[in-house]
Formats: sequence, C-alpha cells, structure tokens
Amino acid sequence: MMTLALAAGIAVGGFPAMTKEISMGALALLMTISLTNIRLTDAKVTGLSRDAVLMLVLNYGCLSAAILLIGSFFGEDLWWGWVLMAAAPSAISVVPFTSILGGSTHKALFSTSVNYLAALVLMPVISLALIGSAVSVASLVTSLLLLIVLPMAASRALMRWEIKKTSRTAVTNLSFFVLIFAVAGSNRDAFLNDLPMVVAVSAACLIRTFGTGFLSELTLRRFGVAKEDRVHIVLFCSYKNLGLTATLAIALFEPVVAIPATICIMFEVLWIIALSRYYPTVRS
Repeated sequence: MMTLALAAGIAVGGFPAMTKEISMGALALLMTISLTNIRLTDAKVTGLSRDAVLMLVLNYGCLSAAILLIGSFFGEDLWWGWVLMAAAPSAISVVPFTSILGGSTHKALFSTSVNYLAALVLMPVISLALIGSAVSVASLVTSLLLLIVLPMAASRALMRWEIKKTSRTAVTNLSFFVLIFAVAGSNRDAFLNDLPMVVAVSAACLIRTFGTGFLSELTLRRFGVAKEDRVHIVLFCSYKNLGLTATLAIALFEPVVAIPATICIMFEVLWIIALSRYYPTVRS
C-alpha cells in the first residue's frame, strides 16, 4: 500500500490543493484507529515503570541521537525533517509488531503509552531547541493537540464500538495511502530531479533503521537478554512515528522537510519484513 502510494504520488503530483489539511485529517484518523489497540487496562502497571523509562531513554535518547547525527550531514531543509523525526515518539505499530514477533506485548503496550505522554512535552522542547524561531510554537502545539491528544480521546470513545479487525485494517491502509500520496506528491519535483539527494537520504534511512535495529539486537543477545524481552526493545530502538513526522513537516514548514520521513517509512516497512523472517529462526 505504501509503495503504491509513493509511486502514485510521484507520478501525478499528489492532491492539487489542501495537502496540509488532507494529510492532517488522514493521520488523525490513522492515529485514532491505531490507538484503539492501546488498552491501558490490559497492562499491569506493577513492574512496568522501569521498562517504560528504559524504552523512553532508548527511543528519545539513543535513537533520537542517531537520527540527529545522521541529519547533521544534510542541508537546513532536510535537517529540520530529521529534527522532527528525532522529536517524534515511537511508532504505535510497535505494539502489534511486538505481538506478531513473539515479544512481550504488555511491556510494549505500557511503554508506548508513556512514550506518547512524554512526547507532548519532548516534541516542542526538542523542536524549539534545535530549530528555534523557524518553528511556530502555537502551530506546533495546535498540531500536537490535533494529531495526538484528539486521537487519544477519540480512540477511547471508539473502543466502545465493536469494530472488526478487517475494517480497522482497511481504514488504516487507506489512511496511510492518502498520507503518503499527499506527502510524496508534494515533493514530486525533488524525487524526480534530485536523484543524488534521494540516494543520500535513502542511505541515511537504511543506517537509521537497519543499523540501529541490528546493533541493538546483537548487543542484547550478547548480554543474554531473552528473545521475548528483546523484541520490543529492538523495535523501540528503530521505530519512530514517521506519519506524524511527515505531517508536522508539511503543517509547519515546506513539503521538502517531509522527505526524510517519507523515504524512511519504506525502510521501516522493509525492516519489519526482515524481522518477521529473522525472529522465527531464533530460539532465545
């Protein structure tokens, strides 16, 4: 779905107007549906606080630091895109991916909830510290309210409805298609006319995703951490909410700022495919 959206966006140039509004609407819907999977009552808080703090440090410390280091090699517009990526919380998909890969779902669940609550403070702080006056505080706060707080509240209400998994999946895929189509289309000229930039960002995204992921997996195995506990740690070390990153880039800046997130989404898809082939072959 994401590959088709990227190809279609580059081919036709995305939406003729209201790209910002359409992107924000698609992501808000996507976040709302995805957050219905986050049920705090399903996780026992006792004993999870320490793990949640560790995941916060890994995602906002180690992974964000790696992203900023990689982003420092690019020009201002793309640098802002890397900063927004570093400031973003972990992907919500960490929870279902942890379950699929045989990891500790209840730990991923609680840690994701803490990550998003912390993001309401960390995103403005990191963005303002590294981008400065170029970012509008009012616009950033408004966007966070619309793209995180509102979906959180709406998802709690939506959980009362018995929505079939197939329906949730269809809405999620469609929302992602619209979002990537809009973001990729708005950067059509850059993708078609600046191949060296696309190659450079792709190489950086490969290192950002596969590099941090495999390094964390190898380190954890070396220290004898069980597979069940490694899975969600590896995901927190390699996944960011790139839909949120790309949408904020368009909402706050020019479309070109969304290029790192747009390209990196494809590598995160390849990364989860690689993990789905790798973990079934690992016994511990």
